[in-house]
Amino acid sequence: MARRGMAGDVAIVGAAVLVAAGVLVAVATPSTKVQAFANELTGGGDAPAVPLPGPPAASSHASPVPTTTVQAQIVVQTDATGRIVGMQPRTPLPSTAGSSPAQAAQSHLDDIAQVWQVDPSTLRLADVRPVPFGTVVRYQQTIGGVPVFGGQIVEALSKDGSLVSAVGKTTKARSGGFPTDQSQTVRAAGQKAVAATADAKKLSAKDLSVQATDQYWWDPTLGGTTGKAVAKPVYVVHIRGARADQQWSMVVGASNTDVVQSWSETREATNRDVCDARRQLVSGSQGSVRCGTSFPLVRTERGGTATGDVGSVFKFFGDAQNFYARFTGLDLTSLIGADYGDGTGKAIRGTVRICMVGERCPFLNAFWDGEQMAFGEGVTTEDITGHELTHGVTQHTSGLQGGQADAINEGMSDVFGKFIGITSNDPNSAGADRWSIGAGSAIGVIRDMRNPNRFQQPDRVNGAFWVTDNPDPHVNDGVVNKASFLITDGATFNGRTVRGLGVAKAVQVWFGVENLLTPRSTFQDLGNALTVSCQANLAAGVAGITQDDCAQVANAVAATQLDQAPR
Repeated sequence: MARRGMAGDVAIVGAAVLVAAGVLVAVATPSTKVQAFANELTGGGDAPAVPLPGPPAASSHASPVPTTTVQAQIVVQTDATGRIVGMQPRTPLPSTAGSSPAQAAQSHLDDIAQVWQVDPSTLRLADVRPVPFGTVVRYQQTIGGVPVFGGQIVEALSKDGSLVSAVGKTTKARSGGFPTDQSQTVRAAGQKAVAATADAKKLSAKDLSVQATDQYWWDPTLGGTTGKAVAKPVYVVHIRGARADQQWSMVVGASNTDVVQSWSETREATNRDVCDARRQLVSGSQGSVRCGTSFPLVRTERGGTATGDVGSVFKFFGDAQNFYARFTGLDLTSLIGADYGDGTGKAIRGTVRICMVGERCPFLNAFWDGEQMAFGEGVTTEDITGHELTHGVTQHTSGLQGGQADAINEGMSDVFGKFIGITSNDPNSAGADRWSIGAGSAIGVIRDMRNPNRFQQPDRVNGAFWVTDNPDPHVNDGVVNKASFLITDGATFNGRTVRGLGVAKAVQVWFGVENLLTPRSTFQDLGNALTVSCQANLAAGVAGITQDDCAQVANAVAATQLDQAPR
């Protein structure tokens, strides 16, 4: 993962929007290239689709899995294709292996695999993360040991190991395979990715380089394209340009080397390190903005400059660390901090007052580069800092990337950036600016979470300014922002009256969502995750959340039309 700035970067190739029905619903018009790739999965010169193995048949000496009792206790959620996207027991299912999260999750895995109709041996434990309601355990689907991009199932466990819910999506079949000798295909994929990036961004290919190439199975329907759920072998090629804020990921077919999806990786502490670039121009490698190596430390926990952008960022890093620790138990420094071997250890790091080659100076943006923060001059507000640091949190939790997931990523950063500002008593998050993003900065207010239409953002799915085909991630995130405003403060909107839960409860609902989403989540998945998160917090008695609170969350989901099919 790399970086996204507040202003953002439009993806290179069109992304489709997932369509779902039943509990989750969605429809969209994918770009021509994405749809063509989806069509290739079951036809043309490709190998025929081969169904993936399901769970093993129960032996004659054992009860079927899940048992009839378990089946009667769960509500299964499906999309328009019949794909399972979630299951929720009517009452939490007890662990048969104690309360240890990993062992408890394993004890539920056979039941989950039976519901999703996948072979449990293809589900690899990817992450175990504590949350206020218990633990979130993430499983990664694999084919032949290679991960399926966005193919994940996430278990929400109570503190005693009981299964509260599970959400996620998996692919059902594969087509083709990776070549035995991949040296030539990996090289060809890199060349194609560089050429496509140069063409789309009007850059010289000689200024672009391949940083890494990863193997994945890619099923377009996991991220929103309509069609059959069939996975095809691809390479995800990570490209870097000459400037510090130029990074993209390209999905390239392993056989025909077509670029079928792409996105910007520009994501625009307690141990805190802050450096001052003093308007020095930066470009090139990721290390060009590193605080502690490329630039000297001017403020650490031991002291230093306490004024200007340096002092502000140091304070804001501390406020973000305190927010996550107080409300979620998350150690932000441990999760996203970087150790550059400069003697200060792992720290939340930031370099202020940078100037970018090819941009006006001072640089009017800020970004998270996958390791640390970088700021222009005068853009160091509480909510912008919290926004960018939350990209780091998302990087290490749900990993939202590409298409609709990119817009949700931006929305989640706005949500937590604003929560950090409100709970820190930031004057730029008070009064008329309570729901404004960027108030008090050199760039001014750039988004209004209470009224997204003010900046030509949609406040509901299919509402004014809604776009479906490869949206700028900073457009559709208006729906996320409106949902957060409604859940927190409440209002009558779109025929629904929502009673606000207040900040303390709303934070818990949204932090649950942050941990329940998967890399290719759609807006319909977001709506589902909001209701699931509230119910999980209710079951655990977190923050005094009540059943009526969860009814209000459901009202907000309906008001913002997160349960509707995009048109």
